[in-house]
Amino acid sequence: MNLSHNWLQEYIKLDLPIEELTEKLTLIGLEVEEVEQFGSNLEGVIVGKVLDASQHPNADRLKVCKVDLGTETVQIVCGADNVATGQKVAVATVGSTLPIKLNDGSYLTLRKAKLRGEESHGMICAADELGIGSDHSGILVLDENLEVGTPISQVYELYQDTIIEIAITPNRPDATCHLGVSRDLSAALKLPLKKPMISDFTSKTENPDYSITIESENCHRYVGKLIRNVKVDESPTWLQNKLKAIGLRPVNNIVDITNFVMYELGQPLHAFDFDNITSSNITIKEFDKEVEFETLDHQERKCAPGTLFICDGETPIAIAGLMGGLHSEVSDTTTNILIESAYFDPGSIRRTSKQQMLQTDASYRFERGIDPNMQAMAAQRTADLILEICGGEAEVGLTDIHPIKTGTHSLTLRMSYLNRLLGTKFDVAHTIEILDGLELELTGQTEDTVTYKIPTFRPDLEREVDLIEEVGRLYDYNKIDSPDRGIFVSTEPLTDWELLVSQVRDTGVQLGCREIYTNSLISEKEALNFVAEEEIITTLNPLNKDMSRMRPTLAHGFLKAASHNFNRNADNIRFFEVGNVFVQSEDATYHKGVKEQTHVLFGLAGLKQEEHWTTKPIEYSIFDLKAIIDSFLTKLRLNDAYTVELENDDTLRYTCNKIEIGKIFEVSKKLRNVYDIDHKAFIAEFNINAIQQAQKRQAAFKFAAIPKFPVFEFDFAVVVSNDVNAGSLLRTIKNNAGKTLKNIDIFDVYEGKSIGENCKSIAFRLNFIDPNKTLNVKDVEPIIQRVLKTLEKQYSAKLRS
Repeated sequence: MNLSHNWLQEYIKLDLPIEELTEKLTLIGLEVEEVEQFGSNLEGVIVGKVLDASQHPNADRLKVCKVDLGTETVQIVCGADNVATGQKVAVATVGSTLPIKLNDGSYLTLRKAKLRGEESHGMICAADELGIGSDHSGILVLDENLEVGTPISQVYELYQDTIIEIAITPNRPDATCHLGVSRDLSAALKLPLKKPMISDFTSKTENPDYSITIESENCHRYVGKLIRNVKVDESPTWLQNKLKAIGLRPVNNIVDITNFVMYELGQPLHAFDFDNITSSNITIKEFDKEVEFETLDHQERKCAPGTLFICDGETPIAIAGLMGGLHSEVSDTTTNILIESAYFDPGSIRRTSKQQMLQTDASYRFERGIDPNMQAMAAQRTADLILEICGGEAEVGLTDIHPIKTGTHSLTLRMSYLNRLLGTKFDVAHTIEILDGLELELTGQTEDTVTYKIPTFRPDLEREVDLIEEVGRLYDYNKIDSPDRGIFVSTEPLTDWELLVSQVRDTGVQLGCREIYTNSLISEKEALNFVAEEEIITTLNPLNKDMSRMRPTLAHGFLKAASHNFNRNADNIRFFEVGNVFVQSEDATYHKGVKEQTHVLFGLAGLKQEEHWTTKPIEYSIFDLKAIIDSFLTKLRLNDAYTVELENDDTLRYTCNKIEIGKIFEVSKKLRNVYDIDHKAFIAEFNINAIQQAQKRQAAFKFAAIPKFPVFEFDFAVVVSNDVNAGSLLRTIKNNAGKTLKNIDIFDVYEGKSIGENCKSIAFRLNFIDPNKTLNVKDVEPIIQRVLKTLEKQYSAKLRS
């Protein structure tokens, strides 16, 4: 939120420099994000007289002017239609700086220039270019009696201010206004707080010309006040300056006053054109169907069932807490207005704001929970200002409908607890002195305790520890001495899940891969590259269309990162990532309809070996990635439990203890073209949740002595059809070779006319070992015969001689 230093000075006298003020704000929890100067003293801008205004020889819309500056006559090129000979004008001389912000955040400084071939020594200014008005239709023409060379600062009362942008945490709705921040500063700096004068706001209107009906529990209070015969016009300069300084655009005096009070007291307000409320009955209600409604920004909005509306009888005229309707807004012809000051349930406003993807200054405050006892005061403050600025006659009193009341509560603070947490030695008197200024009502005290009644504008003060935080921030944590001794507290041990994820990351690094972190939000178009539309999770309130869907896979992040690196002359991509993926599913995890899993991705692309004068470049293959995954699963104790199956021509599926744990695949050329990747790319994506389940089914490690007897090695080759994959043969051999088989490898694959058409020969090397004796061919031959018979039966395999 933007704070005006001048505005704060109306409630609290701040004599300290801006640097100290911003430091104090940050120390008391109102973190300062930026400090900026508003307005200018317009040094170097003076009164000039146009001696001649001739047509530019090379541009139809420009004029070449001779301008008397008092001490010299200069040539200035001007593009305004209304510039003419004999005018007194405001001239920004060379070297002067105007309050015109450039794209880089700096302000425009005038330099000598040449426009379409003609030199220009300065600038004849419009009112908005000087920050003294909003008119840009032409240059500012001054009083002809002004003396040439007079500084413009002597002609106009210029407004300068320092704007402090602070970050408001969600638990501090009281700090969303100048009075609330001033209250905090008053307590921290021990300075008196001056509140604005407000007329009586406790009296009720008798027989008002309108009625208010609340039909929803999401509206706790609704205050109305009618003012007739107002004059809608531009706001006075002081009010416009205040709003412009904090970044608001002045609209008209009525709207500007409601905005002023909101930034002063923190209560959002709205003004209706009362003559457009035909039923004279304001109803606050929800509808059980979708409602189409046109808001002030000329947007036709579809509002979901349950959206809270302000209605003219049964007809919606505003979305409660968010934005008014187009047909009840205050216009130049408005004469009678109805002021609205209400309290709406924060959850209701937050839900509607997200559904509409719209946040306004009003909803920003309602969502945090404004003071539920501020409405009448804010309405009367608004009425006082309207009567002062716009004229008119106000109804006596207010119409205040308050079905759900919010009371105060009390908190007791123990000195023993306070001093133990903060490491201080405060007594009751010192604590009361520190908290003085926060407008907490002191209701009792003992030697060790102090009790306060908590005002409703501080909903964040719920527990004793919240009061301790107030003491700490107001006293200043930096002033609390560091303890000279401490208590050793051992950290809580990591869970099995945390240990597994940590092991996965460590293994990825050990395997020579570089870890990447990519965004879990992607566009719909990107998500559709990997899953069907019905599986995609859409966010309710996306930052933009490119971040509107939850990623269903980690593959998008890898391919985007690979493309980024390839485009910057990288040629060896070896990445891994650990992150969550999200798909729509009835098999939900944490939220209904959303299956959220933690995956690990390994990705290879580009060159495994770069070109060298001794070697040719070698690209990665799927077998390079398969080797990484074999090592990865071995590290996770699954090396004897997993099986690999060929799912299709470019995908390998891994299962472990009957649980699918992941896949390896080659990225298709079509998908590589989407990401502008020329090299082949390979991805392995594994489900860490499934790996954890598989590990739980895995038997514990068993250690055995190193066998005393040697290994017996046996080789054989079989001829099978080309459509038989080697993985199936390996599994069959392992399942039929008995316990003495310790290892099996494929050492040759051959295809040729000598073994028949559409056939291939696969050679296997089997290693047998018996812990109790030395094996010989007589021991192994029966095993081999059993294996060959099984292979012949299942795959029509023939022993190759």
